[in-house]
Amino acid sequence: MADDPTILNDAQLLEQFKKKNDSTYLGVLLQRYSMMVFGVCMKYLKDKVLAEDSTQSIFEKVIKEVVKYDIPYFKSWLYSFSKNHCLMELRKSPSKFNFTNDDISTLEIQADQNDELELNEFTKNEKNSILETALQLIKEEQRECITLFYLNKKSYKEIEHITGLSFLEIKSHIQNGKRNLRIIIKRLENEK
Repeated sequence: MADDPTILNDAQLLEQFKKKNDSTYLGVLLQRYSMMVFGVCMKYLKDKVLAEDSTQSIFEKVIKEVVKYDIPYFKSWLYSFSKNHCLMELRKSPSKFNFTNDDISTLEIQADQNDELELNEFTKNEKNSILETALQLIKEEQRECITLFYLNKKSYKEIEHITGLSFLEIKSHIQNGKRNLRIIIKRLENEK
């Protein structure tokens, strides 16, 4: 597909790994999220060495697990996989981590609540990322008018003053820009 796998998105990397059984693609994907996985491990295990060991264990397990599932959003799947790995480690030997079973139960409840928040935040960030990409793909005048109107909350009068465009030109750029954004965003979402 491409000579440089680092330019591929998560879905493409996963697809190439499954299709070609080439660990280069999965390696790029895991490298991309290595700090996130380490951060999850630190959050739950609260020890750098244990977090590093768990990160390595998670990556070894992921290599076997990703082929078993259809994973639409690798980052959120990997986050949940990492969290569950850490919670299982805590359950196996709570004394090793200076945790009681009540501490672990509390952590599990908090993890479930945080998953909902983080999934919402992830979805919002994914949408923002797609919007940013789509904005770069529309005409400059459309991008400028949409950015000023929707993101910077400028009025038509203020946009007229900033851009030198007429009211009708601004209105046209916003309407056409919104239509083009919808088309591009739909295409980008289908590529993921």
